[in-house]
Amino acid sequence: MFSGWRHKIGLYLGLLLLALPLQARTIADAGDGLEIEGQPQRVVVLEYSFIDALAAVGVSPVGIADDNKPNRIVAPVRNLIGDYQSVGLRGQPNLEAIANLQPDLIIADPRRHQAVYDDLKGIAPTLLLPSLGADYPSVLHSAGLIGQALGREEQMQQRLQQHEQQMTQYREQLVTLADPNERYLFAIISSRGFTMHSPQAFASGVLARVGIQHALPQGSKQAYIKASFEQLAQANPDWLLLGIYSKEEGGDELIKRWQASPLWNFLNAAKKKQVLEVSPQVWSLSRGMVTAEQIAAEVVELNQR
Repeated sequence: MFSGWRHKIGLYLGLLLLALPLQARTIADAGDGLEIEGQPQRVVVLEYSFIDALAAVGVSPVGIADDNKPNRIVAPVRNLIGDYQSVGLRGQPNLEAIANLQPDLIIADPRRHQAVYDDLKGIAPTLLLPSLGADYPSVLHSAGLIGQALGREEQMQQRLQQHEQQMTQYREQLVTLADPNERYLFAIISSRGFTMHSPQAFASGVLARVGIQHALPQGSKQAYIKASFEQLAQANPDWLLLGIYSKEEGGDELIKRWQASPLWNFLNAAKKKQVLEVSPQVWSLSRGMVTAEQIAAEVVELNQR
């Protein structure tokens, strides 16, 4: 009898706590700090990595700066969110469109949005977090802060723990699958050239998390390094993973020219037939837990060939 009463009292207290409004909280970010209370319901995000963080705790943004290209949101993340309105380019979001959505939280990036930070704060409380050029640990840290801003810290911590467990499993698989002496390099190719992702870049941090060596030396302060063929040859990776943008617009012309050169065959990756194409949306644009897990899974699959 008493156990039944205890259960009812516990249930009542739990419902009472859920009904209580969340206390106001201050979150230290890359801006002036965010002061917020309650659970924001109408959230606008101005970078792809923030979509992943919202989806992790079951929140769908009402607006996204998606560069007017909704197909850039990777399917595993897109499937977790509902309909939204585009608010234009990440580098130049449409402030009027943002205001019309009447958001109660905006999440922006300091490198892209510092110039309009005051304007964004005039529309809604704005959380300023690094995304462009952010490394893997920073992205995970930002996810935790987003969980706090959303009033869903416990849910976010559970998702982060799940992520850590998943990444540890991938690392354990690669201990037996991957050659520990082989070095990897991920690079983006577009009509603007060839860009290597240094050890500071997001995808490189994901590879390090699962025990993969980088072809470039540690210590680079830049996440993205525009490079010539000579610089690629100097790095000489054993695996070269290429994210190619806009093939239909000639984005792959540069790599075609390099591959036609006799010098191409001297690259370790070419000799080992380990030059492979991967999705630039997954490996570069998205920068979140979902895509980190997808990158790790792809590396496991590559080493099972």
